[in-house]
Amino acid sequence: MTFVVVGAGAIGSAIAARLAHGGQEVTLVVRNATKAALIERDGVTCEEAGATITGHPAVSDRVPDAPADVLVLAVKAADLPGVAATLPAAIGKDTLVMPLVNGIPWWFRLGQGGGAEPLRAVDPDGTLTRRFAPEQIVGSVVYTTAMMQAPAHVTVTQRQNLVIGAIGSDSRARVAHLGRVLAACGIEVTVSERIVDAVWAKAALNLATNPLSVVAQAGLGDLCSDERLVPIVSNILDETWRVAARYNACPPMTRDEMLGRGRLAGAFRTSMLEDYLKGRPLELSSIADAVFEMAGEIGMDLPVSRAIVDMARFRAGTRFPEKHP
Repeated sequence: MTFVVVGAGAIGSAIAARLAHGGQEVTLVVRNATKAALIERDGVTCEEAGATITGHPAVSDRVPDAPADVLVLAVKAADLPGVAATLPAAIGKDTLVMPLVNGIPWWFRLGQGGGAEPLRAVDPDGTLTRRFAPEQIVGSVVYTTAMMQAPAHVTVTQRQNLVIGAIGSDSRARVAHLGRVLAACGIEVTVSERIVDAVWAKAALNLATNPLSVVAQAGLGDLCSDERLVPIVSNILDETWRVAARYNACPPMTRDEMLGRGRLAGAFRTSMLEDYLKGRPLELSSIADAVFEMAGEIGMDLPVSRAIVDMARFRAGTRFPEKHP
């Protein structure tokens, strides 16, 4: 299959390395010229599950003009509208678009069988809802913890892990085939018939851990094991799942299983904590605001979640000149 991976951060680089190493035709879109030159020369090295592989994707500073089989959008949710504007030439009749975003994605109402009214938190003017048809979208949940060690070197804790599912009924066979290709390349993948449930589970874990990681300055392992933090994480998981239940979602994991996933990550920092430490904006629109929007539509409040998110926003707005390891 032909893949275009947009975004050369840790997740995009890790997936591109696996796909290219597995013999797929991959183009990695890299904006940074220095990083692009390194990847073009040396490939992308990925340390994962006790093994090291190197994949050699093609490198481009823009999305290719020819249609691809799969577009992997490994960028922040806030960057998607700008990225979407660069994609039309790469989208053919049968192209699948797989956005790898935290929290609640723009396509969520479509995935729940609702109307096309966009979620204001993640698609305020409806650009993304209008741009992509349901049958083009591959719903996805990323359970990969990865960090860049160098511009062309990524380390993955345990193994890359994805849950994917079709949004439109017409694309089920193509999504199933995509799952087989990803698995053949060494990525742990589950093809779900209820991808919305999987998204709710990850959204709950994102909301329970990302803002709190900024407030507590803690890694995932501590958030999910420290006796002072676990009750907060548990409360936010429960609040989110009460909202999900009102939208007829069924949790694919118990609360203890979700906490167990976090503990396995050890000292790994959430993406939001990394953004905070590097002075970047916090990804709260998809991780928090979209959940709050959906809760508000059915008259539900999430007091613990809102309190932690408010503290994270306050902390991001002050950014005292602290020293971090």
